[in-house]
Amino acid sequence: MATKRQVERKLRELIERLDEAPDGAKESLAEALPEPRVIEVAIPDLDAVYWTELSRGHMKGLHQGAPAGEAEIKVRVSSDHLVDLVDGNKSLFGSFLGGQVKIEASFSDLLRLRKLA
Repeated sequence: MATKRQVERKLRELIERLDEAPDGAKESLAEALPEPRVIEVAIPDLDAVYWTELSRGHMKGLHQGAPAGEAEIKVRVSSDHLVDLVDGNKSLFGSFLGGQVKIEASFSDLLRLRKLA
């Protein structure tokens, strides 16, 4: 099982990668999700929750605990699986289909995000 420190480092790495992505990728994400979205990531095996806000193709920092309001996109994944996803050892799509990653979002957000895959 990965530690909280490892999970936090991988989540920050993911946020940094998005910041460093080409402008076209960020623009595509901003077009797919034009309104700000709070994203919550729950790591049940660590009993940990993190959140960030996605706005204009950028994620605004990583926060511990549940967000003050309701998150529009909720992701549930084990610590080891999250590390494997960020490291590129697992596929998000395959992990979602296999049930290792659970995503709860509105139908329209899921459709918009699917276009980016």
